[in-house]
Amino acid sequence: DGKFWIDPNLGCPSDAIEVFCNFTAGGQTCVHPISTAKMEFGIGKVQMKFLHLLNMEATHSITIHCLNTPVWNSTDVGRQRKSVRFKGWNGQMFEANKLLEPHVLLDECKIQDGSWHQSRFFFQSQDSTQLPIVEILRLPHLKAGQQYQIEVGPVCFI
Repeated sequence: DGKFWIDPNLGCPSDAIEVFCNFTAGGQTCVHPISTAKMEFGIGKVQMKFLHLLNMEATHSITIHCLNTPVWNSTDVGRQRKSVRFKGWNGQMFEANKLLEPHVLLDECKIQDGSWHQSRFFFQSQDSTQLPIVEILRLPHLKAGQQYQIEVGPVCFI
């Protein structure tokens, strides 16, 4: 296990990318975001395409830290169900009650008690082109006393 430089397209070494190889987890190749607050991975489209071609499965995790801000399956004043949506690398959407739905590992953001909570989402796909998540849609419009922060985890390929 450890950090390595790889070149998925086997081109010139100048476009090699740094990854974390997790051999104890069955040979995962994980790409960490540039910053945990941004959905940017610092690798080009060609290298990502080759990671997709060379791997059959991918996983990704995202945590939303929230203060009085529900983000998943909440009901607004008009009794409408509201949830964030997640746009995958290939443009497909992960959303509540659909074929592509994230695994919700924790959903404490619905608690509105003046304390920080979190909702954790895990994405797993046997179509590696669906990941990483590149955009979160339908984030709530913030009112007084509400806040949220996004924490982006690594995308891992197997």
